[in-house]
Amino acid sequence: MTTRSNFLRGLTRIALTTSLFSSFGLGSLAAHAQVLQQPIKINVMPFLDAGPLLLADKNGIFKKHGLEATISVASSGATVVPTVLSGQFDVGYANAISSLQAIDNGLPLQLVHATYSHPSDPSKDPYRIWVKKDGKFTDPKQLADANIGTLSVKNIAEWSTLKSLENLGIEDLSKVRWTKVNGEDAYDAVKNGQIDAVWLYEPLGAAAKQAGLVPLLSANSGSIPGAVSGYYNTSRNFAQKNPDVLKRFNAALDEANLYASQHTDEVRAAVIEKFNFNPELVNAADLNLYTNDLAADKLRIIGDDLVRYKLIRQAPDLDSVFWKPSN
Repeated sequence: MTTRSNFLRGLTRIALTTSLFSSFGLGSLAAHAQVLQQPIKINVMPFLDAGPLLLADKNGIFKKHGLEATISVASSGATVVPTVLSGQFDVGYANAISSLQAIDNGLPLQLVHATYSHPSDPSKDPYRIWVKKDGKFTDPKQLADANIGTLSVKNIAEWSTLKSLENLGIEDLSKVRWTKVNGEDAYDAVKNGQIDAVWLYEPLGAAAKQAGLVPLLSANSGSIPGAVSGYYNTSRNFAQKNPDVLKRFNAALDEANLYASQHTDEVRAAVIEKFNFNPELVNAADLNLYTNDLAADKLRIIGDDLVRYKLIRQAPDLDSVFWKPSN
């Protein structure tokens, strides 16, 4: 009888221990996991290079790395940097030229993660200059004396075009002119002769082709193949206060860029869904290469170019430009 009583008391202790573990052990583990989900607010332009970021959210990669991401779509690239510096957003996309211009103006911006790198194949370049079919511009060198339309003057279109023309042996770049244009109006402006050409990124390039224009110069591959001209940025203030969030963000983007490189159909589907893009245009568009390499050596060249083209005053100190976990 005593043996049986001891046996029952033992079972009771096991049951109580299991119950307590379930109530407090697993429960506190779940609560701990919930605490580890850090919020991050991201501002991004509506373009194809945001595909990996969208997949990081859609496929649970952010959650896997302990981040609860909120992704907002900016009305234009020019609005992103101010929203990051003001603290409205934690991280935001900007092309390298906009980022270096902000830093050149003394703004406390830091580059966190690469988005894409330039392809080496001109036929697969998503950033091109388009001209009228059967028009007078048939050789890219002729652009050295052209009025080129761009969505944003004194920015990435100007740098990539001037660099590409230099690589073609053009020494005098003083005759290149720039005109700010808006979206689809640019196609008619080229065909009507109001401007000679237009610099576009995808899927606007696919729309230009649909409108009857033809590509004359591949600006990314023609400037610096392998360069990164788009980064996710943060403010120095956010970086100093939230290094763990940025470590998680970097790890998530590392995984997302690798995944996106192998699943380009999912990239296209994600941007179509998020940005309400025309599926026909997105599926016809070329994609950049998604990379985790910051390409600092090539950014140094870009900085020197921007000084020569009078787009910034001084080349940046790359040691302070990039966010590092130790910062």
